[in-house]
Amino acid sequence: MFGTIVSSWALFTGFGLIMLAHALQGTLLNVNAVFFNFSDFEIGYVFSGYFIGYLFSSIQCPKLIKNVGHIRVFAAFASLGSIAILLHWIVINPIAWLIFRMITGFSFAAIYIVCESWLNDRADNKSRGQLIGFYMIVLYFSTSAGGMLVNLRATTDAHLFILTSLLISLALVPILLTKKPAPDFSTPKFLSLKELYLKSPMAFVGSFSIGMVYSALFGLMGVFGAKIGLSIFQISILIFVNMFVGAIFQYPVGKISDKYDRRTILLSLNLIAIASLIFIYLLGSLSFNLLLVFIGIHSAVSLPYYAVVISHMNDFLEKDEIVSGSSTLTLVNALGMVMGPMLASGFMAYFGAYGYFLYMIVIYCLVAPYNFFRIRVGRTSNIYEENTPSMIVPRTASPVGMQLASDQIITKIEDDEESSS
Repeated sequence: MFGTIVSSWALFTGFGLIMLAHALQGTLLNVNAVFFNFSDFEIGYVFSGYFIGYLFSSIQCPKLIKNVGHIRVFAAFASLGSIAILLHWIVINPIAWLIFRMITGFSFAAIYIVCESWLNDRADNKSRGQLIGFYMIVLYFSTSAGGMLVNLRATTDAHLFILTSLLISLALVPILLTKKPAPDFSTPKFLSLKELYLKSPMAFVGSFSIGMVYSALFGLMGVFGAKIGLSIFQISILIFVNMFVGAIFQYPVGKISDKYDRRTILLSLNLIAIASLIFIYLLGSLSFNLLLVFIGIHSAVSLPYYAVVISHMNDFLEKDEIVSGSSTLTLVNALGMVMGPMLASGFMAYFGAYGYFLYMIVIYCLVAPYNFFRIRVGRTSNIYEENTPSMIVPRTASPVGMQLASDQIITKIEDDEESSS
């Protein structure tokens, strides 16, 4: 496995640089949107633009890769993403920023698809799980570190915009110079939305709703920090805690969900999230350290939520449906993400900066009764004995990335079937 990681150094290096740039520009644009006096409505649609681009790219880019190849797609969209961040500094206008964010979302989704399909091609049944784990380490470490880069210079100067562009451009070098041939590529299979809902209603609703939370949580955290007057350093720490704590808790929460009814685990995560957000809403303004604690608690239960949703869906799918079901669930999640920034910014406009957390409380409170209903009407016996192995995936996973993780789950299921026979 170590040899596979070493042979894939170009891929991991390029992806790590991309994620550094992604985190830096997200924080940078969050802070500057407030500094440039964008209205809450303008902030909402600007940051929804990224997820609109991401959604369309997830659908269209696999076809493009199949037609022109991985390296050309990576080079084209890395270049486009590099240009888009510079345009944010040149043209300071919310409509223009909406367009630039859509371009960025489309470009970054294409980059994820290229990296994840390339990684899947490098993996075999023995190394796939370790490669996914290392991929997630690179993702979360780079994202956490990238947010801290915003402290290097003033956010309104050109320097940080140029640095972001340089990081994206630099990511091209190891990828374009790799000696490894590009992999064969097959477009993702999708289960219809209706079929997915009928297979697992809770997974469908849970994926959509947590998408609405994620796009606000990771897309507007810097906006919230700027609105309440935090320093740039405090905002970067807030974003770091939000990302890092959630990443740490993905694995243990996933393992716990293997042993119990996942609907009960989802409800528990939901209720803890509501409690932590209520404490933030009521007490967050008293102390920055107190705010960090409750942000960390919420992140610890919210980031693993999506992974438990995916694993719950897999409990109801046949082995040959897992890949297509996972791909479709990614699109459901992305549809929720499109709506998040608009609705969250509306809450901030009406209730003030802390309306940001009130928005998330409302989403969780709408899902909790449905979750309880599914517990009452769903399976009543042999629940956790029938659970598939937990499926831990990156927060940014594309449909192709979901295929990578799905293949690992299928391998585990087959191994379990062999050992029990």
